[in-house]
Amino acid sequence: MRDVHVLNTIPVVFPEREILFRLKFNIHKTELDERQREKFKSIMMKAFALCKPTGAWLELPLLLNDGSRVVFEGGYEIKSHSIAELLRNCDSAFFMGVTVGGAVSALANEYINAGDGALALIADAVGSETAEAAIDWLNSYLAGYARRKGKVLTSQRFSAGYGDFLLENQRLFYEILDLQNFGVSLTDTFIFVPEKTVTAIVGAANTSSMEGK
Repeated sequence: MRDVHVLNTIPVVFPEREILFRLKFNIHKTELDERQREKFKSIMMKAFALCKPTGAWLELPLLLNDGSRVVFEGGYEIKSHSIAELLRNCDSAFFMGVTVGGAVSALANEYINAGDGALALIADAVGSETAEAAIDWLNSYLAGYARRKGKVLTSQRFSAGYGDFLLENQRLFYEILDLQNFGVSLTDTFIFVPEKTVTAIVGAANTSSMEGK
């Protein structure tokens, strides 16, 4: 039976620096008058307030890794050389997923409909970086959890859609993490809705077997 751990609240700190970097904008160097500066910050904070980071994670023991295919307890399977390499020395893997909800994307759409693409970009950047901050927090949380079990995580994590870890694997995350319980749906082209939803896999093994990984 799957033991999915639910996080109803993920404590994300406002990722202002990352948002500005995504927008390729340095608020300290770009010349803005006070009114523009306040409007900019106000939109960022308004968008961030709409983000409600929640998520789930699951650890699954590794049953088979033949270098191109990985099979987990429960019969779940991933066909990917990249994932097989990631989990080469691992005896289990953590599947994780977070979402910030759909309100921030709805705000971006409101700005688009109002003809203000600049504000839409700001709201979109806030949603994206808040979701990234949430998955970073969860990754760090799992590192601590693994450490208490005498394990260490791989230095990298992978999300579906990179390299040969095809986007269609989003279906696996959606199913095993019960993401529908967070108001998330999956399109026929394997895109999450709300779009500010991030999933990833990271490997875990006993500390001795991970030396040099």
